[in-house]
Amino acid sequence: MSNETVIPLGEYADGDFYPGYEPRLESRPFLAEPLAPFTREDESRFWMRDSQHFSEGITPASMGLLEDAQTWGTQYGAEIVGIPPTAGMVNRIAGVHVYLGQCPITSPWQIGTRAERFGAFAGPRLADFATYWAGYRAELEAAYAHFDGLDVDALSLDELHDALKDAHAFHRRGWGVHFEVMYLLAANYVGFFQLATDLGLDTGQIAQWLAGEETSYLHTDAELWRLAGRARELDVAAALTEPTVEAVRAALDAAPQGTTWWAEFEAFLEVWGQRTDETATMDRPSWAEHPATPLASIREFLTRPEGHDFAAARRDVLAERDRLVDSARATLTEEGRVAFDQALASNRSANFVWWNEEHNFLIDRRIHLPVRRLTLAVADRLVADGRLGAREDVFFLFRHELLDMLAGGGPSDVPALVVARRDYYDHWSARGSELPPVVGNVPDAVHDPIMTELFGLTPEYFATIKAQGTAKSLSGFAAGRGTVVGTARVVRAAQDIDQVRDGDVLVCGGTTTEWTPVFGLVVGCVTDTGGTLSHTAIIAREYGIPCVVGTGVATSTISTGDRVRIDGDRGVVEVLA
Repeated sequence: MSNETVIPLGEYADGDFYPGYEPRLESRPFLAEPLAPFTREDESRFWMRDSQHFSEGITPASMGLLEDAQTWGTQYGAEIVGIPPTAGMVNRIAGVHVYLGQCPITSPWQIGTRAERFGAFAGPRLADFATYWAGYRAELEAAYAHFDGLDVDALSLDELHDALKDAHAFHRRGWGVHFEVMYLLAANYVGFFQLATDLGLDTGQIAQWLAGEETSYLHTDAELWRLAGRARELDVAAALTEPTVEAVRAALDAAPQGTTWWAEFEAFLEVWGQRTDETATMDRPSWAEHPATPLASIREFLTRPEGHDFAAARRDVLAERDRLVDSARATLTEEGRVAFDQALASNRSANFVWWNEEHNFLIDRRIHLPVRRLTLAVADRLVADGRLGAREDVFFLFRHELLDMLAGGGPSDVPALVVARRDYYDHWSARGSELPPVVGNVPDAVHDPIMTELFGLTPEYFATIKAQGTAKSLSGFAAGRGTVVGTARVVRAAQDIDQVRDGDVLVCGGTTTEWTPVFGLVVGCVTDTGGTLSHTAIIAREYGIPCVVGTGVATSTISTGDRVRIDGDRGVVEVLA
């Protein structure tokens, strides 16, 4: 068709992948389509680079986690819930970088029968969402207690093998729960969106009508600010300016009150440190293992002695929420108000805006940690037995290869394979900034509610992608109200958020929970991706900063040091100089 916009896959469609890779279908039962490297046939479909969750390259060990999460998990959740127009999502890999696409359902019969099934599934769960979610929370917490309680040093190699298989089974189960609940809530939210549209209301306000609920990650941020205050009280702030965890610890040991502060910090990590800086990444330590990220946040918070008043910010959010709701209701007929009030009550009790942040604490940033812990325990045994050269080499084995090694098989020449895969990873990881944010055939819309509401793949987003050029004015979703002018700081990976300084305008592909602390520092935020329910939109509103998400091309148009104006009321970003 002459009006098609196709962004070529180029060299990414050559099927190049990690040396020695042999696909093995492991995830069942609902797998509409498997994870795979790009091929030329993929150019006829649309693919978005998932820089929100996987900003860096992914190792072989993490590939199984990715399959459990986005490929199998979304397809399982869509099947269980019965979302009518989508069978979930699927991943493609360019080098070592993750792209995401939709598995659409086009059959009218399938769409119709799934709609009926969705209604039967959703009704009772939305009617008592608190009990529904509490059951899953209890299941997840019980599993964590089991895996955290394992004495890995006392397990035999066979017992480690079985425990590792259990950890992978739990990881897959957790992602099934994740997307079952997410699709349920997303569909309910989309229904509210459609009602607001039919009533002539401003749909850009919907997330604000649901805002103000406290989450574990806002609590984490408050604790980090409190620890910054304690560093001043105990006169150990200077020790926290050291550039590494080891140097900080040494400086604190030499300070009179240093051990007191470190003990409080360790108590914080015990509760809030079971998280990593990216999703489904085997090779990244948790905060509890290596607390570089929270220490960097505290160090930057020390530059702002006045701190951040979380209570005042929440009062402002709640006041604005109630004002906007009252204003919306005032425009409606009595019949419209009844429908609006019912939908609002449903979406507040089954609150996607709250849950989309809260669930990360139990699932996204934590659920792979039992797999990581047991994998490293296995690696230590294999190193001791001379079957693995170094502990970190295990990250360059695919899941099935490691399990095969534990069963007496595995690759024939592991050392050579690890070297080849390290070289491959280093080559493609270094090229991350070259990869386009989207590839393939750019559509006018997608029909997966998660891709629309979380990733911001709206018709407006696709129009922006099709018209992208060198324009100095960008349009996106107005996620945080207000206008601000500031200096841009372009950050491409979660591990680089320590580059953010007080007063910056954050420009990035998209944010997830590990970015939350920097929102207490920046004066505004602009992202390539993200929709009404994205982490960026939710947190920007909670912190009260101007924000525009889903611009499509912010990181390729704006450079660090540019002066930019964010209009968070109109969803417009201008590059001034």
